[in-house]
Parts: sequence; structure tokens; C-alpha cells
Amino acid sequence: MMKKPYRTLGLILSVFFSTTSPAHAAGWFGNSAAIPNNFSFNNGVKMYIGGALGYGTQGDTCNAPFFEGQCEDANLSWKAYGGIRLNPMFGAELGYVSIGEASKEGVINNTKANLYNDLQGYQLTGVAYLPLNFLPNTEIIGKAGTMFWERDSRSTLGDKESFSRDNGISPMMGLGAQYKLNNNLHLRGEWEHVFNTGVDSAYETDADNYSIGVMYSTL
Repeated sequence: MMKKPYRTLGLILSVFFSTTSPAHAAGWFGNSAAIPNNFSFNNGVKMYIGGALGYGTQGDTCNAPFFEGQCEDANLSWKAYGGIRLNPMFGAELGYVSIGEASKEGVINNTKANLYNDLQGYQLTGVAYLPLNFLPNTEIIGKAGTMFWERDSRSTLGDKESFSRDNGISPMMGLGAQYKLNNNLHLRGEWEHVFNTGVDSAYETDADNYSIGVMYSTL
């Protein structure tokens, strides 16, 4: 009576190892047919550049205690980037991103209080790719690295106005997907999260960027 489960387990393992063997290692999802050799960047080292528009958020902007009024922690964002794909699975990327301005306008303890915080900086990340066999010409993207951020802030409390500027280094991560439009052009959508920008200040916040754009690569 115990042989049937073991036979089933053996069948599952044999299918798994057959679909993840080198001959079928082009993707882990979908059927086991290998992706054609001309898919994406599979022919040696490739260079690429790209740009995107999106929606940037500074999630902790609206968490100020005793604040009452209007708060907007998101705004239009944009980014430009370039990178190198060393092989079908791994690469590296350098980019510049403007996450945009967060603002709040209202009162704290019946005193007028306004705050504006603009965040931007350079990103340096390692990138990993995973093709999806069940979606032709589509790959999942994962990235991790560092953002060298800079913030410009101005605030008003009563009749007192102040300006400040700061910079620092924070870890970041991201997930996304890209679709091959032709041999050179790819459509990419992604989410990126930066930890603790403005650390040890009144402007400390995590930041998120949701973007979609186009990437141009070498053949």
C-alpha cells in the first residue's frame, strides 16, 4: 500500500530534474522547451540604456504626530539608467532616479506647518533575470544594491522658514518584468524600494518607485 506514494514522488522528481537540466534551463516555469538562442540577451555580453516614468512615494512623510491637514506622500517620478548583461542570468546596472516631492500643508498644535521634501539620487545594483517559458519573450527581474540619495527640504512652522539639504547611502531592492518588443527594444515595468533615506533626521523615510519604460539594448 505504501508503494504508490513513493512511485508518485519518484515521478514528480524525475519530471522536475528533467525540466531543470542544462538542456532545459532556459526557464523554470511553463513547458520544458528551451527558449530559442536569439531570445533577449543570450548571445554574449550585452549593453543597454533605458528610461522610465512612474509614481514615487515617501511612505513616512504623513506620519508626523500632532499634524492636521493635507499630506501628499507621492508624486511623478522618472529614471534613466544603463547596464551590462554579463550572461543570460546576471548583470549590473547604474541609474539616476528622481522619486519626486512629498509635501504636507496644515497645522501642528494650531500653528501653521508646511513641509516639502524632494528626493533623488544614483542607484548601483546587481540584476538577476529569470525567463518565463509560458510567456514568450518575457523575463522576471530581481535587483539589489545601493542608492546614493540626496534630499532637498524646506519647511515652515509659524513664521519661521528653514531649508536643508542632506545626502547618504541606503540599501535598496527591486522586482519587475521586461518584455522583448524586437531585437533591440524591451518594455520594462518595475518596483524599487529604498530603505531609510534621510536617516537620523526629521525627514527619514523609506521610498518606493513604481515605473514603466523602454530599454534599448545591443544585439
